[in-house]
Amino acid sequence: MHTTSPGAVLLAALLAAQPAYAQKATEQFIPIGQSPGISGTLTRIGEIAATDSRARTLTLRDASGTVTVRLTDKTRIFLDRSKLKQGNLEGSTADLQPGRRAEIRPEGAPESPTADWVKVEITQR
Repeated sequence: MHTTSPGAVLLAALLAAQPAYAQKATEQFIPIGQSPGISGTLTRIGEIAATDSRARTLTLRDASGTVTVRLTDKTRIFLDRSKLKQGNLEGSTADLQPGRRAEIRPEGAPESPTADWVKVEITQR
């Protein structure tokens, strides 16, 4: 009879989780629309239509309509400066300006009303 040691099970679990953790840790540096297995599948890409700082919401307009998501203290905001040939940075809600191109990743399920992260395209200095 063959049994699996607890150490082997732990190692297998850590190796399985590593790609997801690695992408989460590097997501800031990936340009809008280029996150492997995520962009266009689990995210929405469009133009920021409106923000409401009091309600802490962002409305994005894309080809399929509009979506409004909540922003929480855990929502990460990234500045995609790849068109300026500069590295990406962390941003703030002040960077979520109407008219800017953005990508939103909902928290958990794709239909979640809360944003896990938002990438905003910066095209001028």
